[in-house]
Amino acid sequence: MTIPLPAGTQLILTGPVQAVELLTLAPAEVGDQEQISVLVMGSESPPQRGMISIPTPFGVMRTVAALDVDLGVVTLKMAKIPPAWQRRDAHRMPLVVPLRGTTVSLPALAGSAGPAQTRPVRFNGTTVDISPGGLSAVLTVESDALRLPSGVRDVFLELDPFSAHPVAATLRVVDVRSDQLRGEFEYLQPSDWLHLAAMARQAAELPPLD
Repeated sequence: MTIPLPAGTQLILTGPVQAVELLTLAPAEVGDQEQISVLVMGSESPPQRGMISIPTPFGVMRTVAALDVDLGVVTLKMAKIPPAWQRRDAHRMPLVVPLRGTTVSLPALAGSAGPAQTRPVRFNGTTVDISPGGLSAVLTVESDALRLPSGVRDVFLELDPFSAHPVAATLRVVDVRSDQLRGEFEYLQPSDWLHLAAMARQAAELPPLD
């Protein structure tokens, strides 16, 4: 299935530090095209990767994307963990690594004029445990409220962001209580899951995965 995007479609790329508006420069079809020509609006230092929000007739689609400003191209990363992998080692494994992330704002795509609703909230924290389906974490939110806003549904995460192997993921929020976050992965590369699982098993002094 492909989803047509007319030229001039507004996309929102939310990175770990800021969100930026992109406009498609030519008609595109999401599903067949991994790369889309875009114009970056209103930012001299946009994020190089993040969660991209794409308006479609079926609702807002989100996935991880990488932005090349010099080429004016955004590359969509559509892969997700296959269901068979989610069943393997599906139990949660303790893993403590730093993370940083940004909330994704739905009203920004809808054109809402309310700045409090559209401003992304940045946060840092550490993971508590992970599974192929999601993770739990303890957060430090960079706002006066010191917690994620009510109603937040999706966040972009970078796990272990300053290591040699940072992991990008998108998360559907399941529960937020005070500084506790629990969510389900919407996007995570299978190779990145294997990397995280290997770290967790090494920390627990378990044998590596076959």
